[in-house]
This record gives sequence, C-alpha cells and structure tokens, in this order.
Amino acid sequence: MHTFQRISIWSLALGLVAPVVQAQSSAELNGYLAGGLEHDSNVTVDELNSSSDRSDEAWVFNAGLEGVLKPTNALNLTLGYDLSGRRYHNLGQFDQDIHLLSADLSYDFDLVTLGTSYHYSYATLDSESFLDFRRASVYVGSLIGENVYLLASLQDKSKDFDEGTARDSDIRGASADAFFFFNQARSNLVLGVDLDDEDARSDAYDNRLLRLRVALVHRFVVAGQDSRFRLSWRYEDQEYDEVVITEADRGLNDFLTRDLAERTSQRVDKARVLEASWRLGLNEVFSLEPRISYGHYTSSVDSADYDRLVGGLTLRASF
Repeated sequence: MHTFQRISIWSLALGLVAPVVQAQSSAELNGYLAGGLEHDSNVTVDELNSSSDRSDEAWVFNAGLEGVLKPTNALNLTLGYDLSGRRYHNLGQFDQDIHLLSADLSYDFDLVTLGTSYHYSYATLDSESFLDFRRASVYVGSLIGENVYLLASLQDKSKDFDEGTARDSDIRGASADAFFFFNQARSNLVLGVDLDDEDARSDAYDNRLLRLRVALVHRFVVAGQDSRFRLSWRYEDQEYDEVVITEADRGLNDFLTRDLAERTSQRVDKARVLEASWRLGLNEVFSLEPRISYGHYTSSVDSADYDRLVGGLTLRASF
C-alpha cells in the first residue's frame, strides 16, 4: 500500500537508509505538466478566510516532479516538487504561485507501515512574498483484511506571513483516514477527520479546527484509455478564542488583519464544500480534466460569509 506514502524527514531517512545502502535498490522518476482555464464566482485568498465578492477567470498551471527510491522492498523514499499558479484576467492582485517541496520516508513492517514526512511551501500573492508554510508529520498505516486500509498521523505545522506577524502561528494537528476498496479495487471510499489546534501570535487568531472529509474515487476505461472520476465533500468548523479587540489590535487593520474591525464577539467559521472532477485519458500521455466545486461558507464575520462556485478545464501531460 505504498500509494499512501508520500513525504519524508531527512534525519530519519539517513538513519534508516544507512544499514541497507549495500542492498539492491530501484528508482523511478515521474512528472506532469498541466494548464487550463478556470472561472471563480468569488475570488478568495483561502489562507485569510475572506472573499473579494468579485468573479473572474484565470489561467491556471501546474507542474510536478517526483522521485521514488526503494533501497529495499520495504523501504520507500519519495521526494517531490510541485508548482501551481493562477493568473486572473482582471483581478491581478489575487495572482498566486505556490511552490511545494516534499519528502516522505516509510517502512513496511507487514502488519503496519511507519512513516514520516515533511512539506515546505512558499506562496506569492501578486508576485510578492506572501506565506511560508511548514508541516512535519509521523504516521502509521495498516491493511485490515484485503479491502480496508487505516491511516493515522500527528502533525506539527507553522505559518509565517511576509506582511505582519499577527496571523503567524504554530499548529498541532492529528488526522485519521479509512480507505474502503471495492469493485475489484477500481473504486474506493475515503472517510477522514482532521483536528488542528492553532496558536497564533495575536490571540485574536487562536482557533481550533474540526474537518470531516468524504471522497469517492472510481477508475474506469473509456475508448481504451484510463479515466478517473472523483466526488468529494468536506465540512469544517473553525472556532476562535473569544477575545477583546483593543484599539491597538484595530491598528493592525491591514490586508492580513482587516477582519478584526468586524470582531465584536467570538468568531465561528463553518464551511461545506462539494467537488467533482473527472480525468479523461486521451492517450498514454495526455488527459483532459474538467472539475467543478461549490462552497458554502458561513461566519460571524461578514467578509468570511459567502458562497463560491469554481469550474475549470485543464489539459494534463504525464511522463
């Protein structure tokens, strides 16, 4: 079940790889390029939980490279780099790029798989530095019977914004997933839950997040080419600490903290997001990928209370 293993921490990698460096190993390199057009009914900076109340179209692009090294059958090391971006037609101030570096190391002990991972992402907004995000995690997974795989992880995360420090935070998180395979493993149902406890530099942004996830994935063949349909839903409940916003806090009311002006009581944000996507294989290299998502976001802060419909179409080349 190595498909569930993604990213690694170098210190553990060195410790586990050293005893088997003489063993026979295998390696592979995979990559992809994708580009297309997207319509967003309410352009939003997700990291700020607030919307622009304006719609726009954007050119979107994605590229990724992944290297997989297996010093032994049981040991798996994966390194990756991904780049994603958007270029809006009218709202250029929302143009975004996200660079993601990842590493994952895991060892299969037959009954369980133990692993550790590390993510680092660097985001720009309107071509300016915006956010550094780091996530380190340890996880354990186990195959139950032939059709159920259970995965649990603990995470240590941090956010550092380039403009100001009020939203900078340290996050302790945990997640659990259950994968159910059926239809001769061509289909799977995923149930997941995430819990985060975020401690921000400004007490006004301390919060606890509960996220519930459901996804159905079905793989099939159309005109001799592999295709995949994915339908997912998630629910989020983000509850902030109740604090008194002082005049000094309101003085922070810039792009990152303008929502403080609306805080008169404890803040609670909720989200319900439904998404569907289809990867239609055209040949062994190219696939066409339409997708659509609808999000209903409610909040005691007006700027975070909105609906959002996003639809797009991309052409993907895999190698």
